[in-house]
Amino acid sequence: MKIAILGGTGDIGEGLALRLAQKHQVLIGSREEAKAKEAADNYNKRLKERGLRDEIVGMSNQDAAKNGDVVILAVKFQFAIPTLQSVAEFLGGKIVVSPIVPMSKQKLCVYTPPAEGSAAKHICSVMPPDVRMVVAFQTLPAPRLADLDDPLGFDVIVCGDDEEAKKVVMGLVSDMDNLRPLDGGGLEEAKLIEPLTPLLINLAIKNKMRPLSIKFV
Repeated sequence: MKIAILGGTGDIGEGLALRLAQKHQVLIGSREEAKAKEAADNYNKRLKERGLRDEIVGMSNQDAAKNGDVVILAVKFQFAIPTLQSVAEFLGGKIVVSPIVPMSKQKLCVYTPPAEGSAAKHICSVMPPDVRMVVAFQTLPAPRLADLDDPLGFDVIVCGDDEEAKKVVMGLVSDMDNLRPLDGGGLEEAKLIEPLTPLLINLAIKNKMRPLSIKFV
């Protein structure tokens, strides 16, 4: 498949691009096309040095959304709505994946959900009605995901009301080595998953540990 990662030039977008590129063509999107192309060249260079598949292409968010079979919204919460509004005409009928967590950083991280109760529900309020919304990847630590020497070994909770779309995203999780997808239920459950991210960050900070994720045993 063609996987579009909007905001794929930083944070979790980097790691998702590097790991998904081993099974799929990845389209890196950015508000600045030149920035996306530069990031794609950098990612491909790192993959090529390891003898790995390097088919990542950089383009504008609009072109990525238009050409992607699945669209991952890898932007910060405050940029989610403007980004979606800029690409809404290309999203009809597509699977859109949100790894977004609304939070603020004070001394520690604080979950700051919108009035709808979760970022996922908030995002749904501005998308075309036929978009197939799925939430996933919130608990993956971006630095470890982008470190191809890290074996990971984590679980990824996937939530969505469209069962077929959820299965597609669970398949993408399985396509990345040493990640196990778990069905977390419908979009309503996003309000239970999103707060795990600040919890994991705070645990790592307070206990002086490397970035944490989750594994259910």
